[in-house]
This record gives sequence, C-alpha cells and structure tokens, in this order.
Amino acid sequence: MSMILTLAALVVGQGQPGRVLVKGKLVAPQLLKAGSRAPDFRAVTADGRTVTLSSLKGKVVILDFWAVWCKPCMLSMPGLQKIYRQAKPQGVVVLSVNTWDEKPKFAKWVKATKYDFTFVRDPAEGDHDAIRAASIARRLYKVPGIPTMYVIDREGKVVEGLIGAYQEAGLVKALAKVGVRAKA
Repeated sequence: MSMILTLAALVVGQGQPGRVLVKGKLVAPQLLKAGSRAPDFRAVTADGRTVTLSSLKGKVVILDFWAVWCKPCMLSMPGLQKIYRQAKPQGVVVLSVNTWDEKPKFAKWVKATKYDFTFVRDPAEGDHDAIRAASIARRLYKVPGIPTMYVIDREGKVVEGLIGAYQEAGLVKALAKVGVRAKA
C-alpha cells in the first residue's frame, strides 16, 4: 500500500517535485547524499550480460530506476533519451535499472524498446517492498518510488538524486555540475 501511495504522490504531486506521500503528507525522502560514494552493484541485462557500476568508473552515469508498469517512468524516457544523445559524446552513460518487474516482462519490453541505453534488472524481482540484500533500488539507493534517477560522477560519487517524472531540467542541471552540457 505504501508503494501505491508513493507512486500516486509522484504522479499527482508534480507541483512538488522531489516529494513523496508518507502517512498523508508530502515529504522529502532521504536519498543518497551528494558527494557520497555510489554503492557498487551487479545486475544482468535482458541478454544475460553482467554489468557492474564500478565497471563504468571514468564515465558520468545516469542511474535510472523504473518499471514497465510505471506510466510516469514511460513518459520520462523520451526526455532521458534526448539528453543522453546530447551527453553521450561527453562520456555519459545511462544505466537504466528495472525495478520490481518479473524477468519475462522486462525482457519483452527491452526487446521492443527504441531506447539505446543499457537496461538491467534489479534482482529483487516483483517485490515492491524489497529491502532485502538483493535490492539495488531499495537497499542500496534508498529509492522511495519510481521514477528515481541519480547522476554519478566519473569517480563514482553521487552528484544528485532526482525523484519523479519529467526531470529533464533537473538532470541537465546535475550534469552541468560535472561539466556535461545538454539541453532539456
């Protein structure tokens, strides 16, 4: 139930970006702090390749948490793709972490997608309340709801976390902090 309310707040509360609904109140969630080390993780692509965050050191990483069933996530992807195409030549990669979907749904969606960034699955398959050791989104990155994005610098440190749909302006601003130029 808390996940449903969080998702509703992300959709309905667009006038309050970066806020989630907790016990009937919109509050700022506790994301990873800017300057903290981004936790390393291992995840698998739809075609079975293993990807680790640490293998991307030296690149600026946009870490995007999403799900197939999440309408705000789907609505945000075209903007993310637009920014990625501008930023890719500047050493930026998008690692898009599918959260809370089962493997067959994830694989089918990735096969049909037009986006050209890397998609991986959070091993906490189908478990919205996963706080267990396997959860990348909840345990490692404190994701309160989706979509949530982080920008990670070339040294593996968090630049900024962004919550909610339509975060293009915030993403451009966060990328500028690490010398990457793009337009929303």
